Amino acid sequence: MSVTVEFGSKAAADQYRDDYEEYICPVDDDRRLKTVAFVSDTPDWLLDQARLDAEEGRAERAASAGQAELTDGERDRIDFSKGRANVPHARAVKGIAADHGVDDWTAHYDPTLTVDEHRGVMEQAREEGGGQRLDANEGRQAARARDAARAQQSSECDHAADHCEHGDPEACEFLKNACGYDEDEVASILDEDDQDAGDGAEEITGKAAGALGRAWGGYKGAITRLDREIEDVVESKREAEGAAAAINAIRRDHGQEPMEFERLEELSDRLEGVGDVAHDAEGHVELMERFS
Repeated sequence: MSVTVEFGSKAAADQYRDDYEEYICPVDDDRRLKTVAFVSDTPDWLLDQARLDAEEGRAERAASAGQAELTDGERDRIDFSKGRANVPHARAVKGIAADHGVDDWTAHYDPTLTVDEHRGVMEQAREEGGGQRLDANEGRQAARARDAARAQQSSECDHAADHCEHGDPEACEFLKNACGYDEDEVASILDEDDQDAGDGAEEITGKAAGALGRAWGGYKGAITRLDREIEDVVESKREAEGAAAAINAIRRDHGQEPMEFERLEELSDRLEGVGDVAHDAEGHVELMERFS
């Protein structure tokens, strides 16, 4: 089943079709439309990015009716090389400023914001009587706050960093594309040498270093799977218990005796047994300390 995203313009939709052709659904996507159909296994970071761009595009289109022509002086005061700055974007923001009664709109124009986000900026400027632009420090703080909010909304970057640390390549890609991490920051998360070797320990080189790298890769991949599968097991057990309770409630309402769900009990016993010996294997620090 495909995942669809409606863009504000066909040009924006076609840009995604051209840039991410491998993720476009060949069955459901229609190049004549502004709605792009992505395949079901498209990475989350790409879908989040597409949705943000689409939302911005739709906001600009909605504001286009209120766009105002730019004067030569206004064009000179805007640096069109920064952020989202372009003529349609600036005209839409000027239209919003006019609606809010803000004359000196270029003093409040921020190329890092979407058109829709400028509504709050112009509303604040109106309340301040045309107001002064935020100073540089406040502007940086506001930008960081916006970036953090967008990252939290679309991806939960902290969660992605944890999965990236344990070898999940999609999580690492998400950090770079949606959370603003650069290659060095992601590499530091994946750094296999960040463990304390201890005083006087020898550096691991040669074949041993290769074996260590492979072991780390296996460990991180297994930990990622373990994390996901434990979550799946807990959720499945909760759903089975809820369904069993509902079945017996309906039976009681109709004068029937409650059932005993033997398979649920068997699997619960297995989980309990696994939990009892969960730390009794090589690799757990407490076991190593017990026999040291």
